[in-house]
Amino acid sequence: MAEPVPPKVIKHQDLSWIVWDRWILRDDPTLGELLQWLESKGLKVFIISFGNRMGSSHGDRMEKKMVSLAKEVAKADLPAYRRHFDVVVNCDDSDGKNVDIPQISIYFR
Repeated sequence: MAEPVPPKVIKHQDLSWIVWDRWILRDDPTLGELLQWLESKGLKVFIISFGNRMGSSHGDRMEKKMVSLAKEVAKADLPAYRRHFDVVVNCDDSDGKNVDIPQISIYFR
C-alpha cells in the first residue's frame, strides 16, 4: 500500500497554508472589515461565496455585518445553535494572479 502524499503548501508573501486549513474571523465583522483584513495580507477580493450564492458588488454593503449579508443575500438559515458560517473567497495578488486561500469561518455568536 502506498503512503499518502503530503498536501501542497500554498505560499503568499510571508504566509503559507494547505488545502485543509481554515482562517477564522470572530465578532461578526462587517464586509468592509473582512475586505480590509484580506487586503492587509496583500489580497484583493473579487468574489465572496456562501453556499450556492455569490456576491461581487460590495459598494453599498461595506458597513453591513457578514451574518446580516449571509441572511439577506444568500438567504442563509442560521439556527440559534449555529455560532459560525463559512465563506469561500476568490482573491488575486498584487500582480493579478489568482490565490487560492482557505475557507474563512465567520463567528457571529
